[in-house]
Amino acid sequence: MNKKPSVSVIVPAYNEQGRIADTLYRIKDYLAEQDYESEIIVVDDGSHDLTTEVVKFIDIYGKDIKDQNEGQLMENVKNVGKGFSIARGMIKAKGDIVLFSDADLSTPIEEVEKLIPYFEKGYDVVIGSRKMENSDVEEKPWYRDIMSVAFNTAVQVISVKGIKDTQCGFKAYSREAAQQIALLQRVYGFGFDVEHLYIARKHDFKIKEVAVKWVHMEGSKVSPIKDSIHMFLDLLKIRWIHRTL
Repeated sequence: MNKKPSVSVIVPAYNEQGRIADTLYRIKDYLAEQDYESEIIVVDDGSHDLTTEVVKFIDIYGKDIKDQNEGQLMENVKNVGKGFSIARGMIKAKGDIVLFSDADLSTPIEEVEKLIPYFEKGYDVVIGSRKMENSDVEEKPWYRDIMSVAFNTAVQVISVKGIKDTQCGFKAYSREAAQQIALLQRVYGFGFDVEHLYIARKHDFKIKEVAVKWVHMEGSKVSPIKDSIHMFLDLLKIRWIHRTL
């Protein structure tokens, strides 16, 4: 219980009372079967529903019924953004490898097995990708495909070249990379993924993009129009904020 965990799993959550229980059950059951130490950090981003209460119940159930380790729950005083929540979790994490996963588990937790080996090969940031030749991707709604193509084109021109999918919500970092990136992060909305990769490149961290499975889940918090505009503005903000790196 007191050993340093090898893997920290961060789950950002905002008004996720309807599915956070299934997500945590699945993550806890998976990690309990592994031969390495682990921890789960849920960061609630100022939810207005019963997300935190559900998380606490799952922890009690896992400890008392399944003899599983309790997770950690961090609560933002108000809704700040997914990027802010993940940065808090990354700073708190104690694992040698720090993974964040979307609360809907659109990329199943089991896919972490594809990412971990690359850290042994010297990579610092290993990201799940839906754009590789052997990625296993369920068809997305048409508007998400349009958003993805347009945003990725802008990313290639403005921020990070050579990365096919910057926005998959399944990324892992060495603890050193996680700490440095989180402390330098200034974008707290959906554009934070690009900022992470931009900072990683500037610090000469080795990045590996790995094909993963991805399933479309209903209930996305992304607004096709509003968030697309914010994400494009974030690309310019990233270049300006980190111009001296």
